[in-house]
Amino acid sequence: MKKLGLFFALIFVCVFFLKAQDIHFSQFYASPLSLNPANTGLFAGNWRISNNYRTQWSALGYPFKTISFGVDKPFRIKPDRYIGLGLFVVNDNSGAVGLNVNKVYANIAYNFKFDNIHTISAGAQFGYVVKNFKLDGITFPSQFNDQTGYFDPNLPNNLDNWTQNINYTDFNIGIAYYGKFGKLLPFGGISLFHITNPKESFLRQDNKLPLRIAFNAGTEYKINEKYSLFPELITMYHKRAGNWVLGSRLFYYFPEKNLMRNAFGGIHTRYSFSNFDALIFSGGLSVYGFDIGISYDVNISALRQATKSKGAFELSIIYKDISKSLTKIALPCDRY
Repeated sequence: MKKLGLFFALIFVCVFFLKAQDIHFSQFYASPLSLNPANTGLFAGNWRISNNYRTQWSALGYPFKTISFGVDKPFRIKPDRYIGLGLFVVNDNSGAVGLNVNKVYANIAYNFKFDNIHTISAGAQFGYVVKNFKLDGITFPSQFNDQTGYFDPNLPNNLDNWTQNINYTDFNIGIAYYGKFGKLLPFGGISLFHITNPKESFLRQDNKLPLRIAFNAGTEYKINEKYSLFPELITMYHKRAGNWVLGSRLFYYFPEKNLMRNAFGGIHTRYSFSNFDALIFSGGLSVYGFDIGISYDVNISALRQATKSKGAFELSIIYKDISKSLTKIALPCDRY
């Protein structure tokens, strides 16, 4: 019982005294609106809906769960100029203290093509964040009774100057690039989150949320008409915390008249500045306009003794409505 109480106290300290980290998905390529605001409306189609679900560390008894929903649409203002508008919502629930985070963002981006080779986009996110937690069932070191050898929830927890609810506005920006050079289709982007360094503290202190920088890059390499290789990476840096995700996916394209458009499988590794964290195995299928992906993180860090190498499961679903606008003009011709 003593060890269990100390474990909960440690989790509480990690959540509230260390610098908080933003949510992240192992399938970062399937969450375009959280990856970079510049991805808003940056796709071939009329509109797009994206949904992601992640559950992590269920072996510890208190899984971390994240679910997001996004919708965006491009509006053409010139033959090679588009305005992208979108909405992104995310809910995250963490650990034994039930830290609950809700975020709502409005997205806008401006993208343009030139030379039929390069596409550049710049975007921004304006959002509102609400965070809260609960203390039900949680004990603290001050509540340990030396006489009984057990934790007593009736003893004071010494949390006199705390608030269980905070909220603030948030602002993020980013740029993205796509190119086409024969068999190579490179892409990349850089995004800056928490530009205004909003105040974030359950201790009623003047703690500022630090800037988070994210960079992603990769390329599609068309091996032949049936196969394409997607080597890719993302790196994020947030105060003193950071990680890299590096790997590749292999796509198979079905014949044109098939209901299924493509299928893929991939493997990535996530590395922090101190150790290797996980191996990420993924697979997916595109059918009826839906891009469906699943992935599983196999924990290979020092935490694997507690998690039994169990990491995170993710499910992603993206639906794109095919554009119905004409890209070519047909001139009538009399028949004789």
